[in-house]
Amino acid sequence: MKIPFHRPIFSKKTIDEIDSVLSSGWVTTGEKTHSFEQNLSQYLNVKNVVAVNSCTAALHLGAIASGLKSRDLFIAPTYTFVSSVEIGEYIGATPLLVDIDTQTMNLDLNHVEYYLKKYEKKIKTIIPVHFAGNPVKMNNLRNISRPYDCFILEDAAHALEAVDDGNKIGDTYDSVAFSFYANKNITTGGEGGAITTNDSKLADRLRKLSLHGIDKSGWSRFKSGGKWSYDVSLLGYKYNLTDVASSIGIDQLNNTNRWLKRRSDIFDQYHNGFQSIEGIKLPPSANNLSKHAKHLYIIQIIKENWIISRDNLIVKLKELGIGTSVHYKPVHMHSYYQNKYGYKEENFIESKNLYESVISIPIYPDLKNEEVLYIIESLNELWAKYSI
Repeated sequence: MKIPFHRPIFSKKTIDEIDSVLSSGWVTTGEKTHSFEQNLSQYLNVKNVVAVNSCTAALHLGAIASGLKSRDLFIAPTYTFVSSVEIGEYIGATPLLVDIDTQTMNLDLNHVEYYLKKYEKKIKTIIPVHFAGNPVKMNNLRNISRPYDCFILEDAAHALEAVDDGNKIGDTYDSVAFSFYANKNITTGGEGGAITTNDSKLADRLRKLSLHGIDKSGWSRFKSGGKWSYDVSLLGYKYNLTDVASSIGIDQLNNTNRWLKRRSDIFDQYHNGFQSIEGIKLPPSANNLSKHAKHLYIIQIIKENWIISRDNLIVKLKELGIGTSVHYKPVHMHSYYQNKYGYKEENFIESKNLYESVISIPIYPDLKNEEVLYIIESLNELWAKYSI
């Protein structure tokens, strides 16, 4: 059996949606993108959505709109994909990396509070990451940061369906960035993202920033009754999402709840199927008032219980036809950040230890029941063979 780490789903309806855009004569940002934004706005219960071509673009725009400037300080976890931090580098701001809470895999709020007290008003922005789809305790973060007037820019690349204390991620605080990359819970065809806010003035700035700082879109200029003239009112970027990509996103979004249920079922099957493996730690789930988006299923290898390493276990799974991944190498362990800021691997020991012990296994709605069972049986057999 051969099981890839991820397998996207594209229905006939998706293909028909793409065909309709291609035959319309308008393939860049237009009506379909507007419809996708509206649908996403309704799903997330948020006033404003700006669709862009990646979550990195969304985070970059959010950081700029937050007022983050060169030499300002911002807080982000080291245990994240590098884009959560590199967007500050684009601006010339300085990251204050924090370690993780080992119970949630999210940023440690005690470390956040320490930095806020140490630097007071010098910290402009906080970037919490809802890692693997497990929501950060946003009310706690807001209570900690409120006296310091920080802008909270959430990285929800993993967390489209997540709920925190009854509130959907996306309708939480200042601004929230989402990813529609190829292996995310929904995709816009390989690349894509969005940024949300309930602040309409901020949304207008984000929309202008996403397309060269132009005051109106090409569609509004060239559709029937539109005027060709436009003005560039601020320095912007080329981050807009196309109608072709948005047409894929519209159909994907319609399947969100059904696909979440399937991933949740797989999550539970793994939890039950791995109970007897003493050599792994299972991933956390959200509490009763919150909802995990089930984007990743990450097992932690308890090294002292195995006669083979984590990396060798990945090889054994590959030999059995099971695709895996590792999420993620901490930011402070990358050479760019070590060379620039002098980080050492042991500076954030919890993140380092987690990175060296985790394996992400397949969890996507197209995973067949026999494939789930095969993964469970294979890992149990490897435990029986290589346990101490």
